[in-house]
Amino acid sequence: MLVAIGLIAGALSGLFGIGGGVAIVPLLVAWCGRDQRQAVATSLLALGPLAVAGVLGYSAHGQIDLRFALPLAVGSMIGAWIGAHLLNKVPLAALRWFFAGISLVTAARLLLDPGVATGEMSHEWWRLALLLPIGVLIGVIAALAGIGGGAVMVPVMQLGFGVPAALAKGTSLLVILPTSILGGSRNLRLGNGSLRDAMWIGCSGILATVATTQWSVVMNPLLSDVLFGLLLVFVAFRTVWKDLKGLLAKRKKS
Repeated sequence: MLVAIGLIAGALSGLFGIGGGVAIVPLLVAWCGRDQRQAVATSLLALGPLAVAGVLGYSAHGQIDLRFALPLAVGSMIGAWIGAHLLNKVPLAALRWFFAGISLVTAARLLLDPGVATGEMSHEWWRLALLLPIGVLIGVIAALAGIGGGAVMVPVMQLGFGVPAALAKGTSLLVILPTSILGGSRNLRLGNGSLRDAMWIGCSGILATVATTQWSVVMNPLLSDVLFGLLLVFVAFRTVWKDLKGLLAKRKKS
């Protein structure tokens, strides 16, 4: 099951530049019986090998921008440290709904305006400086949801900074790497997550990640956005499905 999760996460990581946590977290809960907190912590650890493979795949096509990656990486590492500390303090149900909410918000943007034109990319210093606080927020989200942050980073770079889709995905995976290492190691020190499970997942998905990066760099942006949006809707509802059934059951009884 861990190998299968790794293959799925690796394919999504390379295709969409998201790290793969959107698949790892719900599948660890559904297939392996992990609770949400342990699934989130394990997912953050597993993203490291997948991010390395994705960076190699995208960099082979020159689809990484170090000037965007640096402030995002610094901010996201700060945010990941904060988020890992908060993970033990947040109720499991809140984590599930938080994860689902982030997924649905991103999906709405992708499905309502797929293949949106990126505009003109700019490297002005003040625009790059804005990426630092954005990175902090992304790091907190990543640590609490176990998703690496690519689901937020890629749309932010595309819509806010005019970064082309493939370049945004490659840069996102580069940022996810240090976030995974810092947030994952802190989770381990706090007693959260399984390094063994993470390595099975991460190492199993390496080849799938490299393979799908080759498709991603030539994929039609509209198709990419629609597929990603539909995936996020499915994952969001799958994550909170048991909670929704519980709420419906209570309403019937009342």
